[in-house]
Amino acid sequence: MVRNITISISAILSIFIVISAGLPWTATYTASYASVNNGEDEDNFTSNSRADNNFVILTFGNVPSSQYEYAKPILDRYDFKGSFFVVCNWIDSNIDGSRMTWQQIETLHNEGHDIQAKSMNHKRLTEIPHQVLEYEIGEPKECLQERGINPTVFGTPYGDGKDDPTVINTIAKYYDFAITGFADLMFLRCDGWKSSDQDDCRTFYDNGTLTLVNRYSIRESSQDSHNREYQGDNTKIFEEFVKEVNSQYEYNKDGNIKAIPIIAYHDFDDGTDPSSTDVELFEREIKYLYDNGFRVITMADLGYDEENHYLYIKDLL
Repeated sequence: MVRNITISISAILSIFIVISAGLPWTATYTASYASVNNGEDEDNFTSNSRADNNFVILTFGNVPSSQYEYAKPILDRYDFKGSFFVVCNWIDSNIDGSRMTWQQIETLHNEGHDIQAKSMNHKRLTEIPHQVLEYEIGEPKECLQERGINPTVFGTPYGDGKDDPTVINTIAKYYDFAITGFADLMFLRCDGWKSSDQDDCRTFYDNGTLTLVNRYSIRESSQDSHNREYQGDNTKIFEEFVKEVNSQYEYNKDGNIKAIPIIAYHDFDDGTDPSSTDVELFEREIKYLYDNGFRVITMADLGYDEENHYLYIKDLL
């Protein structure tokens, strides 16, 4: 007796993509489908039907030359752009070539990548005098403007400062936004946090208290933390990546974008250093975004509604 077997087109395509990429089918398909489908009938799931709801921002911090050598060619291959947060005094600072040069930064900028500021010397902003704080936050804007680059976003070293009014107010003098903390998703109306009752992204409550999340405390997810947690286990790190980028699905419907994942990278290597991102893993992650219809945008693509106090994606207006 012959059994009737039904396989959806989406499942076949998913299997084909994984096999053609030379990736382990079991771990990849299981993680991808379980995270994306959320229990829905698979015949109702296609990457095209979710394309208008899938966004991700990729950030690259601290100007290691490995970003230019390894990450940039992969981004170029898939026509994706990243947001590069630079520490000005680290550029051209190493004779061993471990940091990017100004020529490389300018090439990234000229090719459409987003260049933003991440201090002058990568100091902990909550542990330095006010005069030094002003220099570490304000000077990078001038440093980049001298090169024809106008940064509008500041990335705090170590993610510090989100609950420090002095740090936040200093950033607000020079920039439109800042990344100062960690989470799997950033809610564009700053209203998705269980520990807060706020319903918009204003910086301070009416009583003058700093809000938990605002335009100067945007959250990102650190790939480094997964690298350290799983000690080079690329299968587990990839599963975490897939889960994070698809966690927006329950919030974003019919082109109404309420939350986006922002994924942060630093160093890249061949897998020998568990605190760095393996280059093959990075390509696998970027290919996953491409194959599943994600729109990769940059921090420069975010806008802010001054009247209603929320973030938005400019192209969606």
